[in-house]
Amino acid sequence: MNYRLSGAICALLFASVLFSCKKESQVAQFQAVTFKFGADTTSISIDNAVQVLKNMPRSCDVTQLSAAAVLPAGYSISPDPAVAKDYTKGVTYTINTNQGKSYSVQITAPVYDAVNNPYGIYTPKQLSDIRNGLNDSYVLMNDIQLPDMTASNANAITGISDYKYNGWYSIGATYVNGGKVAFRGTLDGQNHIIKNFATINRPDGVPPPDGFVPGKNGKNGDGIFGLAVRATFKNIGIQLSPEGIVDLDDRENGTGQVGSLLGAADSTTVTNCYVTGNASISGKTYTGGLLGYISNSTISKCYAALTPSAGSVAIKSASDAGGLIGGALNSDISDSYSSCSVQSRASIGGLIGYVNTSAVKTCYASGSVKETPENTVGSLVASNSLGGLIGSVNSISPATSSIQNCYATGAVAGANGTNTNFHKGSRIGGLIGQISPAAGPVSVTYCYAMGAVSRVSTSDTAPYLIGGLVGNTPNNVFVFSGVCTNYWDKTTTGRANLGGGDGSLAQDNSITANGKTTEEMKTKATFLNWDFSAVWNVVAGTNNGYPNLRSLNK
Repeated sequence: MNYRLSGAICALLFASVLFSCKKESQVAQFQAVTFKFGADTTSISIDNAVQVLKNMPRSCDVTQLSAAAVLPAGYSISPDPAVAKDYTKGVTYTINTNQGKSYSVQITAPVYDAVNNPYGIYTPKQLSDIRNGLNDSYVLMNDIQLPDMTASNANAITGISDYKYNGWYSIGATYVNGGKVAFRGTLDGQNHIIKNFATINRPDGVPPPDGFVPGKNGKNGDGIFGLAVRATFKNIGIQLSPEGIVDLDDRENGTGQVGSLLGAADSTTVTNCYVTGNASISGKTYTGGLLGYISNSTISKCYAALTPSAGSVAIKSASDAGGLIGGALNSDISDSYSSCSVQSRASIGGLIGYVNTSAVKTCYASGSVKETPENTVGSLVASNSLGGLIGSVNSISPATSSIQNCYATGAVAGANGTNTNFHKGSRIGGLIGQISPAAGPVSVTYCYAMGAVSRVSTSDTAPYLIGGLVGNTPNNVFVFSGVCTNYWDKTTTGRANLGGGDGSLAQDNSITANGKTTEEMKTKATFLNWDFSAVWNVVAGTNNGYPNLRSLNK
């Protein structure tokens, strides 16, 4: 007999129920049956007899839960599961076979608990429904397959009324008209992947999808989540669709604070999260592969690995672009990396575009970093900076910024726009573009760079703001008490000096001793006082023979 769900009481639910049967002549041998929970009547195999159904969807009221049962021919069930019941107290069903025997199935569904029983997410619509419970805790119960934007039922699958035109609508954001809407809960992906993710900029004046944040427009912050505050994200994979994330048009208008997981985050923890895909991400400002702009946050064991089509870059922004993170303030970033190529006009880094009063340790970047050509008319002199790891570093005294045990292998290249004054002023470094001259305390220790560092000939004139490690730095950042623990490959970078300016801006820029040959850079003895027992390693065939980080090569 097939009992159908009466009403859309809860969303999709997957569960298994353990079974044990009595050893009596009238007790049937157990046979799996199918229960269906939710408006979409999704099939759930019940193949054992006593089970606690944890992680129900947020929209499901377990105190008033109805279901359907699909039984083998000639079977019956009682009581009727289509009649809503309080599953928190346990519900026992008797299933009668076509042989006149019976067995029992007992199902219990406990109430939501943020720590021990968070809401489960099984479908794209349930993922989107987080916006209706911004303070709650969630877990992904399986991979989430988002539909193609061209799919005829894409809007229905996601619950986003304009999905077929614009793709995903971020959960939380900062609005020009309407203030901030922030996610403040927890999402544990349980190592599942959100697949086929795409979103396209909704211009100012275009209303949100039906039923979403009425009265608000002018969204800033894009990704699966647009804004998170005091939130936790862990064990989440994201796979972009070929459309990727498009938040920047040809006139450089669009959405700022853009990342695949988070557009913006404050006081938030992100652990073991990543993004992959054959796609690109573009945004107006603070654009990163995984995170747009973070403040007072902790990021660890995360990575971005996007491979766009030939001739394209993975991350493109009008300003402040990084392979993993667009910008970071008062935050800690560790054990993370990016292989994304990056292009922007200001503060461009292979890992992070802009760092202020933050700590970055045991991280690396391998993607190329490119400056966007500036073709404006006039004598604009840029404070632009681009580096293989970080574009620009600042700190607010007395707090510090520190870069420790990091490296960059990607090429860093200045552009050839018609505004040559702009490009002459660009700071270009193999590791970091610029350490702000007005910064509070900043330290860079136990780091190296080996990617080609270049600028076009028309801008390769004094003050030569280009170096093997940094475009320009104050003293006492890379060198302390006459000792420098940082190195660069003078052969592959093409740079003899640590920094630019030929020492005229700061004496430390003119250091040449730590520029080594490629052969020397692949030898442990070159790196004085480096920790090769716990932090670093050199293995032939790994990282092309250059030092690699043990924490990222397990």
